[in-house]
Amino acid sequence: MSSYNIKSIKEEFKAKGIFYTTNELALLMKSFIDINTDEVYDPTCGDGSLLSVFDETVKKYGQEINDHQLKVAENRLINFTGYCGDTLKDPAFNDKKFKCIIANPPFSITWEPPVLNGIFTDDRFRLIPALPPKSKADYAFILHILHYLANDGVAVVLNFPGILYRGNSEGEIRRWIIEQNYIDKIIRIPGKTFVDTTIETALIIFKKNKTTTDVTFVDYEKDKSYVASFEEIKNNNFILSINSFIKEEVIEVKHDPKELQINSRESMIKKIKADIEIDKMVCELEGYNFTEYLDSLQMVVSSYYNY
Repeated sequence: MSSYNIKSIKEEFKAKGIFYTTNELALLMKSFIDINTDEVYDPTCGDGSLLSVFDETVKKYGQEINDHQLKVAENRLINFTGYCGDTLKDPAFNDKKFKCIIANPPFSITWEPPVLNGIFTDDRFRLIPALPPKSKADYAFILHILHYLANDGVAVVLNFPGILYRGNSEGEIRRWIIEQNYIDKIIRIPGKTFVDTTIETALIIFKKNKTTTDVTFVDYEKDKSYVASFEEIKNNNFILSINSFIKEEVIEVKHDPKELQINSRESMIKKIKADIEIDKMVCELEGYNFTEYLDSLQMVVSSYYNY
């Protein structure tokens, strides 16, 4: 009997950086699609959870490496065309450009770049200044999505926040994407939004037909936003961390020195009274002279009346 059940699938996917997307989050992602479209594409569609929030009349295209998950998507979705295979190694729908792409690619999985004798052998990666590292395929999925995105389209992609600030080749790719003016918005999604993980995530909205070079940063949890210019982003070394642009408010708490002294005295008197009560109880139990302790305390207090 096969042990390939829901639990084992979840554990396998979690180990590979693949997480289930709740319906609430899928609807949130869909809300950033501000164009009319009759088709939508998910390059890592899983069981079809992201595509399921679109109307039945919308043509749905999806690719999934896991055949069990793809069958679930085929059974749950109407007007769906699916393809089983590795999106980065064996991409489907090569003849299409999509006006609408929605995706939750696996986070920071390993991959094998398509390079032969130092030459990029794939149109998706020909123009970029560097390839994503073999240990982290996050930008490989993003570049795949940008390649498939129509010039008047929009892509809504859920990512691991590390892609916003990691350096080396990923930093070079991020700079290139910013210079191409492909990023429209970046939204911070708080943890515990997924079923299986509590990690924070970043939602990135890509467009190729922007009318400005600004990028809007949104903290979804705190309901705050900031529009950053290209120059601001450039001056920040092309790092796109939300907290670089949406600052925490520092609330200055002013204390009244007299009030602080009064509170301190009250605390000290309470402690002294508690100590006296304990000493009294011990003296009564053991038959000690309790008044000697009081006399000592009184002498200490009396000595300060001379000041």
